[in-house]
Amino acid sequence: MNTINKPLENMGGLIKIWAVPSGTFSVNEKTVTFSSTTGIYEIYCSPDSQQHSEPPERTDAGLVYNTEVSGFSPGDSEEAREAFTNMDGRKFVAVFIDGNGNYRLAGGIFSPLRFYASFSTGRNTADRAGHEILFTGLTLEKALAINNPF
Repeated sequence: MNTINKPLENMGGLIKIWAVPSGTFSVNEKTVTFSSTTGIYEIYCSPDSQQHSEPPERTDAGLVYNTEVSGFSPGDSEEAREAFTNMDGRKFVAVFIDGNGNYRLAGGIFSPLRFYASFSTGRNTADRAGHEILFTGLTLEKALAINNPF
């Protein structure tokens, strides 16, 4: 018999996201090693705006996951605008901490995610101004549970 127990904690959302350039890391079971940390971006996002999803999709080639990691980075500093412009459309894997304190790696060496950022001031004075960020792509496996890589 297989049993799935009720989790002790079940907090949703993400706490923190890092963008790791494709090809600058290796994975050995639950340990992630970086060849360099120079190109890694730690991205601040507003609380309750971050999310990870990976719905499965059956294709002619087999099962893949439509992986997305997203969030809202508030403000419009020159530094953020320059970084997001530099990152836009490039291949990354996303390392993140979920609401339960678990580290995960979304994307992989053979199926990296593309990064996109779009800026908006909002329509009203009460709206948030900033960048919606998105890591997206079809991956061959679900996000890996990893040890703290930092």
